[in-house]
Amino acid sequence: MRRFLFIFFTVLLGALAAAVAWYAFYFKPNMIAAAISKSPKPVETVAAAAVAPDMWQGEIRAIGTTVAPQGVNIMPEVNGMVVKLGFDSGQYVEKGTVLAVLDATAEQAQLQNLTVQLGNAQRDLDRGKALQRKGFMAKADIDKLTTARDALKANVDQTEAIIAKKTITAPFAGALGLRQVSMGSYAAPGNPIVWIQQVDPIYVDFTVTEADYGSIKTGQSFTAGFDAMPGQSFKGALTATDARISAASRMITVRGELANADHRLLPGMYANVRVAAGETRPVLTLPQTAITYSLYGNSVLKVVPASTIDKDAKPEQLAVVSAIVKTGAVKDGKVEVTEGLAAGDQVVIAGQNKVSQGSYIVINNDISLTPPANPAE
Repeated sequence: MRRFLFIFFTVLLGALAAAVAWYAFYFKPNMIAAAISKSPKPVETVAAAAVAPDMWQGEIRAIGTTVAPQGVNIMPEVNGMVVKLGFDSGQYVEKGTVLAVLDATAEQAQLQNLTVQLGNAQRDLDRGKALQRKGFMAKADIDKLTTARDALKANVDQTEAIIAKKTITAPFAGALGLRQVSMGSYAAPGNPIVWIQQVDPIYVDFTVTEADYGSIKTGQSFTAGFDAMPGQSFKGALTATDARISAASRMITVRGELANADHRLLPGMYANVRVAAGETRPVLTLPQTAITYSLYGNSVLKVVPASTIDKDAKPEQLAVVSAIVKTGAVKDGKVEVTEGLAAGDQVVIAGQNKVSQGSYIVINNDISLTPPANPAE
């Protein structure tokens, strides 16, 4: 009897354990999964835009650098102590503006001495010529007096030239750099005083490929954008091309000119250059924010009726599916789509981080992103 009861309770406990395991590992998970599958899918809010046809002018795009038409280090030709400074660092000056004056006291005294000697020599020569006319002085003596007068005249001119070089002026109108001398400092030939650069107009140098060179012509218009001034475009004209194509890169340098009356552009700034070239062509475009770029290909999230991926979806519900696309040129915050989409197709342009393949969505374009002011070139 005791043996029978032991077997009975053992079987009973085993059955109970099996029932608990079945409930915990089979019945309950399946019940939860069924409840989840029957619950409505979450709906995310995104912004969307339609693929739009457009007409784009062919363009050549390049990265350029602003270059000053003229730029030199102002250096004294003679030595001397700085007794006057006529500029501040970063100032814009006109041609002929006095930038610095060097001490010329010794040269002024020497000039006075030479001027007196020149006067005496001139008077001696005048008296000699008067005596020669009366026959009391030989021509050779007159030649000596003339030579002495001319030598003193040359010394006077030389001293005046040295004094003039003690006053240093701007060789052309331009923007000054940082001052490199102070009052009372000693300036020697070859030691810079300040850098000056012409900034109006200003050049933009950029390179184009050998293939694009045939579309470049002098006088052609171009636009340039600068990171320092987002959202602004500067228009100019091409003025010259280099005389040779680089054998190493097969690129040729092109120079354009921009008006810069307000001196906002400085030499050395990077410029995003666009040159209108070629025929106008039809394109399909999307906002640049719609594209997800990767090493495996570019893609977008295309808006489709939810019923195309879920037969239980309501007719008015929308979902997204991933679509591989090929892209072309980029212009003003829009990108050209060459393959993968048709005109009128809607794609997500904001909120991609909240959705994935098959997600249900609702469109609200109030959350759309603002395109970059100076879009990537």
